[in-house]
Amino acid sequence: MGGIRRRTCALAGLLLACPLPLAAQSPPAAPSTWQIDASVGVGRIAPDDLNARVAYDTAWLDYLRTAQVSQQHDGALREAQDTVPVSVRVARRVGRHWLLGGGFSYVSSREASSASASYRYTVVDPRAQEYQREFAQALDIDPLVLEVRDYLPHGVVGVDVALGSRLRIGGALVAGWAFAECDLTRASMTQGGFYVTNRQSDLEMTGQGSGPAAEGWLTGRIALTRRMGVLVEGGFAWHELKTITGSLAITQRIQDGEAAEVELEQVVRADGRWVNQPVTLQSSSATWRGTVPSIGVQGSSFTLSLTGWQFRVGVSLGL
Repeated sequence: MGGIRRRTCALAGLLLACPLPLAAQSPPAAPSTWQIDASVGVGRIAPDDLNARVAYDTAWLDYLRTAQVSQQHDGALREAQDTVPVSVRVARRVGRHWLLGGGFSYVSSREASSASASYRYTVVDPRAQEYQREFAQALDIDPLVLEVRDYLPHGVVGVDVALGSRLRIGGALVAGWAFAECDLTRASMTQGGFYVTNRQSDLEMTGQGSGPAAEGWLTGRIALTRRMGVLVEGGFAWHELKTITGSLAITQRIQDGEAAEVELEQVVRADGRWVNQPVTLQSSSATWRGTVPSIGVQGSSFTLSLTGWQFRVGVSLGL
């Protein structure tokens, strides 16, 4: 009888103990009224009209690449793609799951690259084998710099739900008016040819524009303390600026390869709207057609596209 009593008491104690872990789990804390988020991360954009300068200059360096001549190529020109986004937002809860607020974000991208090519061959007159002409030319672009900066004051509508006591997941929609700046800097040199001539060209373009912008985000917050947590978010930003205006300056210097002084120096300046200027490169084996950004010439409308994906991490404070 004593053994049965002991086993019964042990079973009762076990049943009473089972709910304890569940009871020990704290329910999700009430979310803070105010939420302050600050984050930084990485992103990817595709400003095709701006990057068209890279395609043209690459084709210029490669104009004899397919020809059967002695040649050498070094370096590679790179497009503007990678960005560093930074964001600060302040939002107030208008319910257990909804937030309304505003903020400011900044995105920047800078790509500097250089490349060169050299060609050498001999032209022989088939009617007079003793007559020969030597062609030796070196092409150099150093540097080609593409830079963009994007500023976005915005409003935000967010929603989130609690998963356990420490994790909240949700999403946010952002809308505002973006202000952007873009710069294009290029220095090039052509040396040689059938007659030794040096041609140097320096190009500087600056532009500014503004327009509506929108973003969509998926967010996750992991609480470290009652008031502080880690913010992780990823999303897509839509920034398409259709009107970019600014200034252009092109300086060209030409001199004989054996001369000590510049024979000809020409400076071209223009102000106004950026356009896509049609350009064509013709070689003995192929024809390349494209566009380059320019000002003060005929061309199609230029668009500065800063649309792309972003991923950010940061801190989240509740008040």
